[in-house]
Amino acid sequence: MIKAFWYFIYNLWGLINRVLYPTKVIYRDERSRQAIKDGAILICNHQSHKDGYIIPQVLHGKKIYVLVTRKWYDKKGLHAIFKRLRYIPINLNEADAAWLSESERVLKDGKSVLIFPEGKLERGERQPFLSGFLLPAKHLNVPVIPMAMVGGYKLFHRQKLIIGAPLELDLQKKGRLSHILNEASAECEKQVFALYDEVSAKR
Repeated sequence: MIKAFWYFIYNLWGLINRVLYPTKVIYRDERSRQAIKDGAILICNHQSHKDGYIIPQVLHGKKIYVLVTRKWYDKKGLHAIFKRLRYIPINLNEADAAWLSESERVLKDGKSVLIFPEGKLERGERQPFLSGFLLPAKHLNVPVIPMAMVGGYKLFHRQKLIIGAPLELDLQKKGRLSHILNEASAECEKQVFALYDEVSAKR
């Protein structure tokens, strides 16, 4: 009953935000639409805390979990909400295997996980991607889909969520794990910001 109440509030909040920040979703490849329904890792640039709840809401109809830092997950007033909705906490300051096991459980269940590989807000300057976000993809061989949110969350101004094609990453090749992840992470970073730059240049 309590969980249902929070989902009602969450969906109502989502409806309000779709009015305040109208967002057009654009798929560059139809394979991504199906992959999100079947379970994939979604990666996106991170310019606002709004990303973590608006993206899942504009992709309504698809069960998407969001990776959120412990810094926010454990905040008083937010923790009760986060733990009842589709959010997975991660501690970026120390070794944390719990987020990995929970993410893999969700992916095995056919749901998607939204990750912001920069690990923090850009605040005017893009941050390099942290490579650990690719571990679930390596372990489970699920698709990794790049996305870019463009628009800056200006009230009543349309923004765009661009969803690219599933990336072709060779995460199973032989070699040092750190090297494989760093190389793939660099490609992910390139593709996410290419989507962003392509659309923002036309605005």
